[in-house]
Amino acid sequence: MIRLLRLIAFKPSTVMFLVMGSLVGALFFKAVAKDPGYVLLAHGRYTLETSLLLGLVVLIFFILLLYWIWLFLRWVFDPLRGQRKANVKTIKGLIAYAEGDWSNAERLMAKGATGNEVALINYLTAAQAAHEQGQEDRRDDYLRLAHQSTKGVETAIALTKARLQFRSEQWEESLATLMVLKQNEKLPSYPTVIKMLAQVYIKLEDWDSLLQLLPELHKRKVMDPDEQNELLRRSHEGKLKQSLRGSEEDRLRNLRQAWEQVPRKLHHDPALLQTYVEALIQLNAGDEAERLITDALRKDWDDNLARLYGTVRGGDVAKQLQWSENWLQERPNNAMLLLTLGRLSLQLQQWEQARQYFEASLRARKSAEAHGELGRLLSHLGEHQASNDNFQQGLAMISQRLPDLPMPER
Repeated sequence: MIRLLRLIAFKPSTVMFLVMGSLVGALFFKAVAKDPGYVLLAHGRYTLETSLLLGLVVLIFFILLLYWIWLFLRWVFDPLRGQRKANVKTIKGLIAYAEGDWSNAERLMAKGATGNEVALINYLTAAQAAHEQGQEDRRDDYLRLAHQSTKGVETAIALTKARLQFRSEQWEESLATLMVLKQNEKLPSYPTVIKMLAQVYIKLEDWDSLLQLLPELHKRKVMDPDEQNELLRRSHEGKLKQSLRGSEEDRLRNLRQAWEQVPRKLHHDPALLQTYVEALIQLNAGDEAERLITDALRKDWDDNLARLYGTVRGGDVAKQLQWSENWLQERPNNAMLLLTLGRLSLQLQQWEQARQYFEASLRARKSAEAHGELGRLLSHLGEHQASNDNFQQGLAMISQRLPDLPMPER
């Protein structure tokens, strides 16, 4: 009713039509009231006579009947009827997909593909809806139907398949799909292919293949320089860690070979150097680790390397302590360096000096690691209450990172 009123209010032509129609109708009924008239139909010996008003009603009904018959025949023989039904199902399916109703989206998009000129969209969307439900077999069936429905879409379908396989953590399957596409370097989507390939190599920890792909990524300019440098650093870091997976007698040799393959410009990268030094310490190559850390800290200071310096079992601990004391003069309140000095003092069995360094480290900055070292030392010195206090404080610092969960009553 409101819409009708708005329609009348904002369209003067509609008002004029109603007014003129009412006037004509009034004049007609007035004329009929004075003289009803009649209609006579004659054909051979047969005649039909009726009033004018009834004749007009029959005529209007006959015209409407013919119109309804015409509409019905047009609906029955309409060649676009199936396409319109398919469009309705497709629209409903897209709405269901947008709402996250994967089951209905898959069903509607699959049904809407029949009679649809763009069945490719239906099958691709149905494939993604099936993927969201974890139905990988149905997903691949829809992708196959999409391939059959339209010519020249092999690349688009393969890329869609690779993306869905990647999201399903089917790394090997995604790799196989992308390797087929990689064979054709003239594809317009080739940069996208190699970028996705780099992500698959990361998930598979296939660092050698990633390193081989980096020049192509640089050539195609699919990543900015910072991203490429991060991939380069990450690849070599992964190779360093992988070198520890071999047999015990081969680990150190493999580790050193992996480090030799690292570009010279990355030999001074703190994170990469830390990974290498930690591996050396793990393999009891303390002398080499100590030398690398000393050289690195003399050039560029890094707290993480300074922390590792206290865990190294080098050949000359007294020399390590001397180097650390020299660095302390430049950084008198560096908590990590004070912790390292405490640990080196422990290696030299200088118990009181180690205690003083641990306490100084805690005064500079509280850390669970320093509390743990001091607590362990005090326990061996027989100061159990002070030891427990430090352990409790260190534990409290660690527990601050824990979620708030129910605990039993004390």
